[in-house]
Amino acid sequence: MEISEKELIEKIDNGDNVVVDFWAEFCGPCKVMKPSFDKVSKDYRESGSNVELYTLNLGKYRDLATKHGIRSVPTIKSFKGGKVFHSTIGLQTESQIKELAQNLLDV
Repeated sequence: MEISEKELIEKIDNGDNVVVDFWAEFCGPCKVMKPSFDKVSKDYRESGSNVELYTLNLGKYRDLATKHGIRSVPTIKSFKGGKVFHSTIGLQTESQIKELAQNLLDV
């Protein structure tokens, strides 16, 4: 599920548990990972979890990349309590994406 910069800032400011896949249209690994990320996002949404997973196209929000120190895509960042909880760069498998989301619940 795609999120806008404004929506993301609101969720971070609210202290929500959020996992965000920062991607770009020119990025091959981003396209490969998208179906897995979307599946995990759907699974968490349908389960009623308090962890939300979103994608954000950096082509539309270039300033956000600078603000969050993103120099490579795909980059996945987890936010908890209004702060970056974890950050990882590169292609992630479905199980790795699930683990990133689960880590927000385990703390």
